[in-house]
Amino acid sequence: MNNNDIKPFYIYTNKNCLYIKNINERTDKLANNIFSYCANIDSNNKIHICGIDKQGKLVHFTNDNGTWRKKIISKVFNNIRNIKEMRLHIIDDYLNVFAVENYPLSEELYKVSHFNFTLKNSKFSRHTINNICKNDGYFYRLNIDDSSNIVFEYKALNKSDRSSNNNILVFNNNSKKWLSPNSMLRGGCPIDLKDSNIKDDIFEYCYSIKYKI
Repeated sequence: MNNNDIKPFYIYTNKNCLYIKNINERTDKLANNIFSYCANIDSNNKIHICGIDKQGKLVHFTNDNGTWRKKIISKVFNNIRNIKEMRLHIIDDYLNVFAVENYPLSEELYKVSHFNFTLKNSKFSRHTINNICKNDGYFYRLNIDDSSNIVFEYKALNKSDRSSNNNILVFNNNSKKWLSPNSMLRGGCPIDLKDSNIKDDIFEYCYSIKYKI
């Protein structure tokens, strides 16, 4: 992707309304009642925005020939008050949304919901990773291996003695299932936990309220 081909833009919310503002100072209102959102750019330099509305629905926005299109993907949350942040990563035309929630009865324990879908068909999957402890300012760390598998690293709470352990899960890009690294190796799918084709600063765009590319 050549970032020189992408015009600067900002995505922001104001009074729960979602807006995008481009370099020409044009502002488009995309939706009302958006609680949280994230954005990223695919291999064709197309902007994708995903949001959770106040009804707990996952909503996707993209620009088609100068017009912003909205598509409701699925109802994913009954309660949105504990959502802390969202990230979006696009791999082989599949969108991967990660939403962090705080446990209602614990301010130090979190869970992450992963939503995987493509706009080409109606395939949609959801997986929840529980008992996550925040570590060095991160809820989790992501890596993409050479086979486009998502490597998810996090600290998990051990309920028996309240200690925390380092855990790794892998989202298999072919089967669209979460697996342990050992099962990936047994299945003949080696993973590389050292090299990544995602740069850290891309994550920072997904953390911020405003995006500037």
